[in-house]
Amino acid sequence: MERFHISIDSKYSELWRYNIIVMSSVSVDDKEVEFLKCRSEVAPIGSSLTSAPLGYNPNRRIEIEHKPATHLTLYIYVLTNTYPHSLDIVDTPPFELRVEVSYGMERRYAHTFEIDQWSGANICLEF
Repeated sequence: MERFHISIDSKYSELWRYNIIVMSSVSVDDKEVEFLKCRSEVAPIGSSLTSAPLGYNPNRRIEIEHKPATHLTLYIYVLTNTYPHSLDIVDTPPFELRVEVSYGMERRYAHTFEIDQWSGANICLEF
């Protein structure tokens, strides 16, 4: 049995407009052995920020490592805390969010999601 490692990041320059919440659980023989919740919150939902808050790290990355297990359930919520400045769809294309999952030393999953700037995203993955 190996450990699951989760990595989430984006090169999007305005990622500060989004809070990211990750919930994940691992199990062995259908018995949960660990549940983790990670919150990467920049501002309250409904904020009207005009720029990244003081102290914001533009290299924001979420890393999670679980106990050894055989199954992983992963939920990723990308929640808008500040809406785009433009109301024109042409000015607000989706941005990329990269998700990687490794099991031990083997990369099991690598995908770049296109995230809508207005609605954010709810992502569910199982391994």
